[in-house]
Amino acid sequence: MTSTAVTLPRASTPPSPAVPTRRALRAGGAVRSPGARFAAYATLLILWGVSVSGPVAQTLTMDRTKAVEGVKFTIAQAVVDAWWVAFLVPAGITLFLVVFRVMFVRKDVTPLIVVLLPSLWIVFDEFSHGRPVSEKVLLPIGIAIALWALQVRVGDLRLYALLTTAMAAVSMVLTSIAPRLVYMPESFDLATDKALLDLPLLAGFFSHPNGNGLFLTFALPFTYLFSRWYLRWSTTAVLVAAIVWSASRTALIGVVVWFVIVLLTMLLRRSLHAVIGVVLFGLCAAVVIVPLTTTDPTAYTLRGAIWQFTLSQLSGTHWLDGLGHTWFTDNYDVLKDALTTAAGHGHNVFVTYTVTGGLILVAAFGFVVYRCTRIARRLPSRESIAALGFLCVLAGLSVTESAWRVEAPDDLFAAMMVPLFVIATQSRVLAPLHGPRAGERSGDSLPVLALPEPPRSQHRRA
Repeated sequence: MTSTAVTLPRASTPPSPAVPTRRALRAGGAVRSPGARFAAYATLLILWGVSVSGPVAQTLTMDRTKAVEGVKFTIAQAVVDAWWVAFLVPAGITLFLVVFRVMFVRKDVTPLIVVLLPSLWIVFDEFSHGRPVSEKVLLPIGIAIALWALQVRVGDLRLYALLTTAMAAVSMVLTSIAPRLVYMPESFDLATDKALLDLPLLAGFFSHPNGNGLFLTFALPFTYLFSRWYLRWSTTAVLVAAIVWSASRTALIGVVVWFVIVLLTMLLRRSLHAVIGVVLFGLCAAVVIVPLTTTDPTAYTLRGAIWQFTLSQLSGTHWLDGLGHTWFTDNYDVLKDALTTAAGHGHNVFVTYTVTGGLILVAAFGFVVYRCTRIARRLPSRESIAALGFLCVLAGLSVTESAWRVEAPDDLFAAMMVPLFVIATQSRVLAPLHGPRAGERSGDSLPVLALPEPPRSQHRRA
């Protein structure tokens, strides 16, 4: 007997989660085209070249035994002036993207506005007091917009780690070929009491070992972006060797801060971001507390006298809006006679910018650091550690130096300002939703892209 076939309704299978296609990822910003990647690297390279061109040209065209403080050789000044044309390239790209892309693509503008707060306050403060606003103050605004429009990523800053490592290696090699180009002018023949290696102090391509040390230290956190251990540790070793050779005490503080961050990444897992946040908060507090509580004028290599004298110039509302962005330059002769030739700035970020821009400017810096910290915590793990480490190093260097720069071009603007702008303008699209995925190698893989979940169908039993 033939049985009648009974057809039962087939239960509908839930659709598998949608896997983001490369086109969807690119539309959301998680994957870049080769052209976008090339534009990001080319812009970073141009900005780095603008920053170091002046010091390199000065080094190669002068004899430091005859150097005079503040005087540039003609060819060095010509090179600096020529590099200003290079800023037209990222400016043109930015204008194109703002007009033809950003207007049609959703983009978070809030991080850009936040990172520009210090510059905007300086411009407003100068304009409201009838003081001229220098183009050097306006230029960083354009740089930040360019990096935001091009969507340069923290991972791209490994280029800076490579370039700075090469620069440090070349400066150390030149000590045996042309020592008068790279040693500190006062220490050609013998090591000073400050030296750590019983060698003359290494100024490299900068006019002073402190400038050399600061420039190299800012690049240290970005060595962590290399996924291969031998690249990571070899670049770190070259940079640390050159920093120790420079004997810059402030730079050595930055090295210690970075190694503390590296140690924490090895020891901690779940609470790593929270602990790094505590370290960063402590360093930022030290930037304010150290100069306010220092009573010995000879402390920190006469920085105590600079802090006391410059802060004593403030009174009343000047604590809020400062004495003017160019106050140190305008009064350098008085400061030099009353203190030392090193009194061209406050040698502390809190002192320098409270005097020039008031507590409002300092508060703007603090808000930028806070926002950058929150953005860094959302990044893939390797980029997150590099970004948080950079912020900690910046805070550590700011205790005894005016490490936070607000003008461009400047010897440190590529080392300090450009990475800060890149961190501050990272898109939310690049942030992982639930931390690293299984099998992710320290942030090397693509970050998770937030895509809408398809609706689940209702299941009915037969």
